[in-house]
Amino acid sequence: MTEPIARIEAALASLGAEHEPPLGWEARVLAAAGGRPKRMLWWISAPMALCAVLLLCLWPRSPAQLALDMALEGGPRVRGEQRVGEGYAGQTLRAKATGGGAYRAIRIYCNDKLVAACPASEGCRGADHIDFELRAPGRCNVIALASGSPIPEPTGVLDADLAAVLQAGVAKDLRPLTVR
Repeated sequence: MTEPIARIEAALASLGAEHEPPLGWEARVLAAAGGRPKRMLWWISAPMALCAVLLLCLWPRSPAQLALDMALEGGPRVRGEQRVGEGYAGQTLRAKATGGGAYRAIRIYCNDKLVAACPASEGCRGADHIDFELRAPGRCNVIALASGSPIPEPTGVLDADLAAVLQAGVAKDLRPLTVR
């Protein structure tokens, strides 16, 4: 290297040397602060993590959305495929309500008149499951109801009952069914 370049490199290397902390400064700072840092973080974070896990496990979950499952079984032999929303007299309608809240009910209206209401009607297996035989041709509506509070009692007329459950804030899943 040439002399001027060596002088410049030496000058650059020595820049800031006066700002360099003295040897052993880390030990003096730790001694003044009380020695090694304490490991209390684990004593605090472990119980906090446990509380978070318990909170997630015990937190009340919002109920699943109300769903009505329906199936038709038995009855007369049907030529071809049976259409969705269509049944035949003599078939058994199996309906089940799931989710939605602590209180559930299933109601079946044929020609706008109540023909079955669970949990009280024949064929009910609890408040949310019914096996109902379709007896006569007509237009039926199968309704699943769910709420966090008791569901209003039916009056027997479709429009009046729907108005009462809607006013009470009850969730509903209504499925029309044509009986032939």
